[in-house]
Amino acid sequence: MASRKEKLPEELYGVLADLLNRKNNIAVLDSIRGEYGVLNCLVEETEGLSAGELGKRLHVVPGRMADILKSLEGKGLIQRQRDEEDRRVVRVTITEEGRQVSLEKREEIHVEYEGLFRLLGEKDVEELIRLLKIVLSYYPDR
Repeated sequence: MASRKEKLPEELYGVLADLLNRKNNIAVLDSIRGEYGVLNCLVEETEGLSAGELGKRLHVVPGRMADILKSLEGKGLIQRQRDEEDRRVVRVTITEEGRQVSLEKREEIHVEYEGLFRLLGEKDVEELIRLLKIVLSYYPDR
């Protein structure tokens, strides 16, 4: 019979798989790596970012990034323009409307996780974040 210690890796794998595969978490991942992720990256960047820089930060392939930027531009949430120093580079900046959408999404996130914060408390949320960062450092991007 396997000891508790021997069963822990499979239990951890199962818990992480369950957490990551929940419908709302898949939506969060799509959001973070999609339109909201782009807006969130741009909201603090006064000079904007290149499409390539956005792709690297969000771990999104160039074709997918082009689709996201086209959609955001069509909604009036970003502007794209050629870099004056290097015409091959497209600089992306957020519009005021895009900034507002990003702030509204941040507020939605605060409301969505408020219950979890009440359940765990501030110290446990900080500990959870600390532990998850350690877990993420164990699986560096390839």
